[in-house]
Amino acid sequence: MSETGVDLSAIRGDWDFHARYVTNALDQTIKRVAKSWRALKAKAPAAGQVPVDDALMEEFIEACRQTRALTDDILLLQENRPAPAQSKRKVARRKKTRRQA
Repeated sequence: MSETGVDLSAIRGDWDFHARYVTNALDQTIKRVAKSWRALKAKAPAAGQVPVDDALMEEFIEACRQTRALTDDILLLQENRPAPAQSKRKVARRKKTRRQA
């Protein structure tokens, strides 16, 4: 799924930006897939079929491929999610308990 030679140091610096970017791109691509599929069904040569030798089918297939590529990007983001920052409240409580002990 993820490539071993990918340099992810840039992603770690702005993980939230990349997560929002991939989410938006995936949303737009899924809309494109649905729109292409509806158009294919409207041009159906017979009930329960879609035209397979059409430029519209090529567009649909390309949108599906892009969806797959974006899901791979989501997996990369998932693997490289930064550790959540500790809240100041938790740190303050720990210090107080150490002083009391």
